[in-house]
Amino acid sequence: MTMTAKTRIGTPIVPRNKADPTQSARPVNRMFRDIDNRYYQIKVALKKLFDERLTGQERASNTQSYAVHGDVIYQVNAGTYIYDMTAAQLADLLQRVQLILDDHLLDGGSQNLWALGYVAAEYERGTRQAFNNLSVQSPIYEQQTTLAQLLSSPAYQNQIAAAYVSTYSDWKGISDAARADLANVVSDSIGRGVNPRETARIISKRLDVSMAQAKSIAQAEQVGALREAQWLETDWAKERLGLNTALLHLSALKPTTRTNHAFWHGKTRSVEEVREWYSRDGNRYHCYCSQIPVVVDAKGSIVNTGLVERLANERKEWLQAA
Repeated sequence: MTMTAKTRIGTPIVPRNKADPTQSARPVNRMFRDIDNRYYQIKVALKKLFDERLTGQERASNTQSYAVHGDVIYQVNAGTYIYDMTAAQLADLLQRVQLILDDHLLDGGSQNLWALGYVAAEYERGTRQAFNNLSVQSPIYEQQTTLAQLLSSPAYQNQIAAAYVSTYSDWKGISDAARADLANVVSDSIGRGVNPRETARIISKRLDVSMAQAKSIAQAEQVGALREAQWLETDWAKERLGLNTALLHLSALKPTTRTNHAFWHGKTRSVEEVREWYSRDGNRYHCYCSQIPVVVDAKGSIVNTGLVERLANERKEWLQAA
C-alpha cells in the first residue's frame, strides 16, 4: 500500500557530532566553570577564616604521622602544634565552615538555586529537540503541536518544578558531605596537633575531591534534564496523538564509553525501558549517550533502513576496536 503524506514517517534528526550526541559539551563546561569559581571562592573564604581562628604555638618535633581522609592518606608532621581553641570555639568554627559552603553551593536557596538555571535551560533545549525531531518525522505531530504549547503546558511546568526539587537536594547533599568531611579534617588536625599549614593543604585537597564529585553530579543533572524532556515528549506524543513512538539510543562511542552503553547504539527501546536502565548500575553518571524520539512503523522499526544499518556498523566497529 502506498503511504500518503499524512501517514508517511520521516527520518529522525541524528546529531552530526558523534562524540557528543547530546550536544551538551558547551552547557556542561559553562556550569563546570561556575563550579570552579565557587570552589575557588570557598577556598579563599576558608583560608581567611582559618588564618583568623586556627592559632596556637609551635612545638618542636621530628615525628612523622599520617592522616586518612576519604581514600587518601596524607603524610603530616604530628605533635608539632598546640591550638588555642576550646570545644565551643571549635563548634563555632565548624558552623562558620558550613555557612561558607552553603553561601556558595546553595546560593539562591531552594527557590532560586544558582544551578537551577543550567538545569532548566537543558530541559527546555531537550523539549525543543524533541519537538523538532518529531515534527520532521510526523506530519500529524507537526500540524497539531506547537513549541509554545509545549513550553507553557502544565505538564512541562510540573516537570521543571520536580527538577528544581531534585537539583536542590543534590546540591544540599554536596554541601553537607563537604561540611562533614572538612569537620573531620579540622577536628583531627586540632586533636593531633597538625600545624595550620598542613591542615590547609589537606583541606584544599579534600575540596578538590568535593569539586570533582560536584562536577559529576552537575553533568548528570544537565544531561539528565535534556533526556527527561525528550523522554516525556516521546510519551506525550503517543498519548496525545496516538503516534507509535520509541527512543533511538545514540552512544558517544568514545574510548571511555562503557560497553553496555555502546551496545545500545542504533537500537530502539521504550521510554520505560530506558528510564529503568538509567536507574541502575550508575548508568546515569558520566554518560553522554542520547536517546532521541523516533516514530516507528507498525512493527516497531525505524522506516529508514539505511540509517539503521549505518548506526549498526558504527556500533560494530566500536565494539571490535574496544
